[in-house]
Amino acid sequence: MEVHYARVTNSLIGAGGATRLYGEALIADIPGKGTFYLLPVKHEKQGVLSQFWETAILLTLGIKSSIGMLKTEDFETMRKASGWMRLKTFSGSEYPAMISFHDESKPKTIFEIDPRRLDKVFPGVRITGLEIQITDEPVSTVLRDRLPWLNTPVGQEVFERDPPGKQRSYRDRPLGFKVTKAHFFGDGSR
Repeated sequence: MEVHYARVTNSLIGAGGATRLYGEALIADIPGKGTFYLLPVKHEKQGVLSQFWETAILLTLGIKSSIGMLKTEDFETMRKASGWMRLKTFSGSEYPAMISFHDESKPKTIFEIDPRRLDKVFPGVRITGLEIQITDEPVSTVLRDRLPWLNTPVGQEVFERDPPGKQRSYRDRPLGFKVTKAHFFGDGSR
């Protein structure tokens, strides 16, 4: 995931911050068991999908300031960062949304995986933690080759959607009814 943080000086309140991120979902191939993907979003308790990496990277670097209140020393910490670091989040147990497919060639077969119960889908597999690497390497570009339906034209829906008139709240919809192709690439603001 490529993430840029910037200070906004001409905001209405006189200070602020902005982020720009782009990258691909991470592919986790488990030999002999299958594949799952770590999306660059998290599935919140309220049911919404929200950015994961913007704040997780700051917390991992030990930066306590929010995006809108980043200080000069916070930017210096980011500039000096390099190498591998154990991921830190607000609760200490947050993970990006994890999904898999019954058939990767059919996006409507998507299903969500509970990171704390990975062994239900992949027996004997569990997550002991996540690490991030700060690097200047280019963002990977293998996801579109792996899941070619991500290349379908903008506006062409590939995931399940409720039929017109169905009255189900967004919160009650399964992940497969919320996710879009853009959720595989961060916010795509690059």
